[in-house]
Amino acid sequence: MKELLLSYKRNLKYTKSMLVNACQRDKSILIGIVRDLQYAIEWMEAGRQPGTKRGVERLAAYQRERPFDPLIMQRYFRSNEVIYPWNNDNKDNTVSSEERERIEDALSVLTAKEKEVYLMSRGHCLTYSQIANYLCISSSSVQTMIERAEKKVSKRRYDSIFCLSS
Repeated sequence: MKELLLSYKRNLKYTKSMLVNACQRDKSILIGIVRDLQYAIEWMEAGRQPGTKRGVERLAAYQRERPFDPLIMQRYFRSNEVIYPWNNDNKDNTVSSEERERIEDALSVLTAKEKEVYLMSRGHCLTYSQIANYLCISSSSVQTMIERAEKKVSKRRYDSIFCLSS
């Protein structure tokens, strides 16, 4: 990594020296290269995205929390699929009846579209872009629906009678 950083710094210095004698058309390209090199160097030196005040390890608790454990959501989703008699490893794919009731209660507040997107994301572990391609919508719409669904599920989870059993 140190060699890569050193290489970027050398290239930055070389690019800046080229910028002095370049024509106007080339200057705009070289300025872009300098900006990109500076960004990459800052990223490598800081160990996180330039311009951010905190690293991902220092996110606030509400930004890290998920209404449900992702593994439980995946098991819930898989437990709703058809179970074949020759498949004997059902223990990993099932959720308890209590977990099932809590999840179904929390998901009951979502619209049909939000539920579909939420289950595709949390159950099938699809990326936002994959979901957007399947549903022919934009990735930002998927992100908005999932954020809205997470808020609703989180609120329902703590307002529900089932939260007393957890």
